[in-house]
Amino acid sequence: MDEYIEKHLYDVLLSIEETESYFEGRPKIYQDFEKDILRQRAVERNVEIMGEAINRILKSVRASNYLMRGPL
Repeated sequence: MDEYIEKHLYDVLLSIEETESYFEGRPKIYQDFEKDILRQRAVERNVEIMGEAINRILKSVRASNYLMRGPL
């Protein structure tokens, strides 16, 4: 696997694990989450990190496919 892609997949994994850690030892009740603005912002930030990493992977894959196939 491409080292660049692997690094970004690792970022996604870390963000998932970090998000899961925010809820350890407590029941996952949406109403509680809805009232906890700090936890909401932390989850939101991790979703942003995951989205950016995935976008970078997709751009990299598209660029490498373009280089291999050339323009359509």
